[in-house]
Amino acid sequence: MTEQVTQPNRPDLISTVEVTEDLELGHVPAWSYSALKTFESCAYRTYISKVKRIPEDFGPAAARGTEIHTEAEDYVQGKLPELPDSLKKFKNQFKSLHELFAQAKVELEGDWGFTINWKTCGWMAPDVWARIKLDAFVHESETSGRVIDYKTGKQFGNEIAHSQQALIYAIGSFFRYPDLEMVKTEIWYLDHGTTMEQVYTRDEAMVFMPKLHERAIEMTTATKFPPNPSTYNCKWCTYGKGYEPYCQWGQT
Repeated sequence: MTEQVTQPNRPDLISTVEVTEDLELGHVPAWSYSALKTFESCAYRTYISKVKRIPEDFGPAAARGTEIHTEAEDYVQGKLPELPDSLKKFKNQFKSLHELFAQAKVELEGDWGFTINWKTCGWMAPDVWARIKLDAFVHESETSGRVIDYKTGKQFGNEIAHSQQALIYAIGSFFRYPDLEMVKTEIWYLDHGTTMEQVYTRDEAMVFMPKLHERAIEMTTATKFPPNPSTYNCKWCTYGKGYEPYCQWGQT
């Protein structure tokens, strides 16, 4: 499928984003949803991961999620003859996605890069500022699309975070495809057989864009990364645990 680029003279690009090309970025000059979420919960965890570049061990649950995502991609592309058991609660949906992929209407594992002014660029481009990675994008028409994200693990308690992530996908879609007028976001909870869906018009999604931009600027211009230890934050962080703790503030 031919890559489409963002139209440079859209009113929503001009009116909602200040020209910030001369802004001096900090130690972490690019962001993603997961990176932004980590930074806002504990900036020091970001410092260890992104500045000191010490990889974090996310454990078997993350490894399982990666494996299932790979199975989903392979099935939709036609590389697997049968639907894996891990996807069978969405049998009909994956069959439909496979058929749409064969019609060149589906993008898989989209690695979308954007500059600080939300112009499209490569994932590893020198001026990449935002990275949005989604599992599937369905081109329904020139003006309508669907964003699909696969989730493994629990749904309950994660709905707000997942809806925020889906909103970022919608915003990225509108910047990437200037003719889009409507985007439907779908979270597929593969272990439960449930979905969470939301429909956005361009104007509705762009209402939230300035605040997202502001949050991302705060992260990508940061030069200080104070710790924010708490029972909840430290529960999901491995830097203060194990034989080589990298964080002296870790709580158990």
